[in-house]
Amino acid sequence: MCLLLGAVALPGALLGCGAGRADADAIRSLVNREVAAINGKDLRALSEIWSKDKDILMFDVPPPGRFQGWDQIGRLWKDFFDKVTEIQLTVDAVRAEAQGSLGYATYDWSMTGRLGSYALEDRGQATAIYRKEGGQWRLIHAHYSPVPPALAGQEKPGPAAGSEPPRPEGAPPHAAPSSSPAGRPSPVPGQSPKTP
Repeated sequence: MCLLLGAVALPGALLGCGAGRADADAIRSLVNREVAAINGKDLRALSEIWSKDKDILMFDVPPPGRFQGWDQIGRLWKDFFDKVTEIQLTVDAVRAEAQGSLGYATYDWSMTGRLGSYALEDRGQATAIYRKEGGQWRLIHAHYSPVPPALAGQEKPGPAAGSEPPRPEGAPPHAAPSSSPAGRPSPVPGQSPKTP
């Protein structure tokens, strides 16, 4: 009798695993679409990835650090797109999981480009949470963390006690505050800005 029950339950369990795998693949596809939207500075495509729920949330470095709802999140990306050129975002080590109506992706990211006269070279990790809405996966929460300079193999200058180094105006989502040895802002912590 147990063998018969196991034989009946196994196909259902395998079907459930297949659905989870398909959902994880769909989430990986959304990560790729997000990368393409950012590289193309395509705010509309980016908005189609995010949920329209007013409680969606993004944690990032630029003040105030917490952005809720597409109005705030979209404005942050628009401001960034308006100020950056030659943007190139890449991701690797993407891991995606899904169960039921919730899923997540984690990945490492690297971003290059130009922010005015500064060379943008930044990298870090991200966690993104997705929810299935109307049969489609939508991004409901993103948390971007830049890699600290010491972990990125760069020396970190010691800022004055109690002070936070400046960030260039319009620095990208995810860029940490920093300053160069000459006292000029740099988009990469501890690294002098590169000029054209």
